[in-house]
Amino acid sequence: MAAPSTRTPATVREGSELFDLLEVGAHLVTAVLATWLGLLVVTRARRSPGSGVFSFVCLLLVTWSVAVVVQRIGTEASIHPAINSVEDVAAFLLPPAVLHIAVSIAFEGTRPRHATLALVAAYALGVATSVQAVLDPANPIAVDAPHASPLGIDPVVAGWLFIFLRAAIFAAGIVYLVAALRRAGDDEARQRQVQVALATVTLGVIGGMLRILPEGIGGPKWIGVSIVALAVVMAAYAVMAQHLFLAAEAAGRAFRWSVLMGLGVVAYVAGLVLVDRAAAEWLGIDLPLVLALAVVVTIALLDPIADRVRQWFAEQSGQDVMRSRLLRALGDDIITDQGPERAVIPALARLIRTFDLAGAELLDVDGRRVAAVGAMGAAELPALALTLRSGDRVHGEVRFAGKRSGLPMLAQETESLELAAAYLAGSLGLADRQSAQASALVELSEESASIRARESELSRVIADAAAPPPGLYVYALGPLRAERDGGPMRQWGGAKAGSRQAEAMFAFLFDRGERGASKDEILELVWPDVDLDRADVAFHRTLLGLRSVLQPDRRGSRREGVITFHNDRYRLDPSTVAWSDVAEFERLLMTSDAPEGGLRALELARALYRGDYLDDCPYYGDSADVEDRRQALQARYVDLLVELGERYAARGDRTAAAACFRDAQAIAGEEMPQLTDAAARITSGTRSAEPA
Repeated sequence: MAAPSTRTPATVREGSELFDLLEVGAHLVTAVLATWLGLLVVTRARRSPGSGVFSFVCLLLVTWSVAVVVQRIGTEASIHPAINSVEDVAAFLLPPAVLHIAVSIAFEGTRPRHATLALVAAYALGVATSVQAVLDPANPIAVDAPHASPLGIDPVVAGWLFIFLRAAIFAAGIVYLVAALRRAGDDEARQRQVQVALATVTLGVIGGMLRILPEGIGGPKWIGVSIVALAVVMAAYAVMAQHLFLAAEAAGRAFRWSVLMGLGVVAYVAGLVLVDRAAAEWLGIDLPLVLALAVVVTIALLDPIADRVRQWFAEQSGQDVMRSRLLRALGDDIITDQGPERAVIPALARLIRTFDLAGAELLDVDGRRVAAVGAMGAAELPALALTLRSGDRVHGEVRFAGKRSGLPMLAQETESLELAAAYLAGSLGLADRQSAQASALVELSEESASIRARESELSRVIADAAAPPPGLYVYALGPLRAERDGGPMRQWGGAKAGSRQAEAMFAFLFDRGERGASKDEILELVWPDVDLDRADVAFHRTLLGLRSVLQPDRRGSRREGVITFHNDRYRLDPSTVAWSDVAEFERLLMTSDAPEGGLRALELARALYRGDYLDDCPYYGDSADVEDRRQALQARYVDLLVELGERYAARGDRTAAAACFRDAQAIAGEEMPQLTDAAARITSGTRSAEPA
């Protein structure tokens, strides 16, 4: 993952314009990927071995790529020499930084002396050549002229020697990784870790060498830079998978997620640049309007979109999603997230590799094997058996076989294995607690979703209740009241029709229902002392006014449908009345027999009964025509009170029961011995139950 100075002046173009464009595009991709991955590692995996070196490599790649892009497409030629020096420094420090990454991955503990010496030599070469490039930018160490001749060496020989030394640095990194792969043994996670790291460095070496060699040998520059960009993508896994005891599954997921996000970031940034340039040309403005809005949108939607994509690709269950949220709340790295229990196999593999043990196994509390690494014979006695205890809970036992060499364990090694057993016990205990917390979060989330659904339903109901109810609402249990579209009815007749007469006509037709009323019956009720001709005129005028009031939005003959005339009788169209307390009263009485909600239905019906049916209605309220219906409804109300009293008595609410019986007795208007005795008995029992 390295490249030398471009050394090509800004005024000179090598190759075709297409190759230049491809090289600039490859450098832009490299800069974007390196920026994203470097910040990702610094903020989320900074505690991992090698993460600091990886961030340094990303910084060098960004610096190198940006410097090349500025020289290729920049119009300010005066700054190109300084930018070229920056490019040289970044390019010359990349080989030792890549070797540093390889050494960090290859050696899990203290690196050997020869690796340290190799790093010192590589960095010394990089620093020395960087100083030379800064002090003498006109004569770089290169194969092509103009070039320098350090220490009197032929310039061409010096150029090829410099290429060879950088290739040797790259080769050393590959050798260290190959040796680490051989030492990985049966540890699958370690194998995959080193394999991808090896592939990453190999790709970087290929791309860097193609970029270092002259174009006649290495080909167009954009090819090498493109391979370097691909190596940057793969490098994410090699660093983030350095988490101690990381399971293979989590390592693979971290790599896939990094590649996905890296490519997504590249596509997103490229799209923004194109759209912003197109918008600037189309709108004729110099302000980065699209980029500014994109930053705001990205900040607002990044976390929700990332959560949705992560859940989609990982196919997480509800508990897995809640566990990820729990880890974010704890500040853990969710990209390399793994369940604590999944650290058991990698931990055992590293232990037997480090201490050269024949094998290790983990048993649950019932003695069943749940994990094993290496050769652990069933009949073989373990060299060391340790109980896995976390707090007051025992999770099982871990057993270690003896050394492959047959030598006994040292006291220091036993202490290390005891510490490892404490780590395994803690991991299993943490896994149990996380699982319990995730389950609780799932239940809490479901309850929260239910509450939000109820909130939405409540908001809808409140909005519906606040809106005026459509249609005509009639309250007849007591004084006649009516509302239309949420407003009270104050005028029943038209401009030339009496409102009281129209109200009486409405009450008559409302009470009769399907039976209707003849004109003679209405005339006898409303105009009993008026001669027939005048009464007939008043009747039709009042009828016309009432129709216009009941259906003001209708015109002409369409209003006649509100009050129909058939077989010499006038009838009120049932659809005219959207709701009436009489109908609701009877409906509630019919549903009061239900096992649940019967008492509530009776109380609702009781609240509807405000007084005698059509009590103060003009003309009709004092007539004999209303008495039968009024008495029937009153009797049903008395029955309702009796039923309520009995139900309250059955529930032990004697005060409420006695009140119901007294109200029933008062409305009935005549002596009802059974009610009087029941009320007296209940009242007596209530008083006797009161404390002295």
